[in-house]
Amino acid sequence: MKDPEAPQGPYPPSSLSIAGLRIFESVARLASFSRAAEELHVSQPYVSNQVHELEDKLRVTLFRRVGRRVYLTESGVLLNRHANDLLQRIAATERESAELRKVIVGRLDLASVVIAAEHVLPHALGEFRLQNPEVALNLQVYNSRQVEQSVADGRFELGVTLSHSPPDDLKAEQFGVDELVVVVGKRHRLASETVIQPETLANETFLVREPTSGTRLFVETKFSAIGITLVHSLELNNNQVIKALVEANLGIAILSWRTVEAEVLSERLSSAKVQGLALERPLTLVSRTHRPLSPPASAFRTILLGTASHPITSNPGGASASDHQE
Repeated sequence: MKDPEAPQGPYPPSSLSIAGLRIFESVARLASFSRAAEELHVSQPYVSNQVHELEDKLRVTLFRRVGRRVYLTESGVLLNRHANDLLQRIAATERESAELRKVIVGRLDLASVVIAAEHVLPHALGEFRLQNPEVALNLQVYNSRQVEQSVADGRFELGVTLSHSPPDDLKAEQFGVDELVVVVGKRHRLASETVIQPETLANETFLVREPTSGTRLFVETKFSAIGITLVHSLELNNNQVIKALVEANLGIAILSWRTVEAEVLSERLSSAKVQGLALERPLTLVSRTHRPLSPPASAFRTILLGTASHPITSNPGGASASDHQE
């Protein structure tokens, strides 16, 4: 005799959960428990426990572990195929339901360099959230090469970089320019200068970012092209610390104008351009070539690229607040 309270219908009850399948799919796609945990914003032990529970429920082994990477077993390949199909159907159902309500749902996965994350994206993301309150936001900060790699391998749908030449498998759309300036303390002998000759900087001591920094590589390449090698006394991995040391007159630096604008306008630091040297980098939005954007990514792209028609004007070569007009 059937239990009258048992679930009725054509589909038997399942011990699998959508959340567990999402975790499994992330590990399978990224071939890493730690990278899956980073993508999903959970701990690595939690990811491992969820996968182990899934294996116990199915009574199979889903992954082979080789060093830090994991590979799907035959059972894992089978589950991954069905999991991807199921998750795509769920996403499609959510989109179609949202279309009936004329709203965008889902998740926006965005990778960015720190300068854009601090000074460009907040306004665009604020406008995006205002227009699309049901979209979950995932913003991670990396250097330009890491941003491009994370978009190319599918971990993020969109990326904002400062690269002049993104890889060929990425679509690049420039929407702004980032200008670098020389910054010195108010007691420095160059504090009153608004334009400095490149040769003058050969006699100065610089505070620089770490060797892998995109800003440092860009600056060194530019000066090397005109036969000048800049001397540095200290390497740091934080722009805030560099600015503090420059203010204390312990060296000078070349940083993004966006990074030092507040200190220059408040007359804590002075800035100057380099005569005859264009220290400008394109702000670029990158996405995978020939891959249509999801509705959230497409909506954010429209908002971000719209900022290009409203450029922020400034005068990085000025030395005091009265010299800067907005």
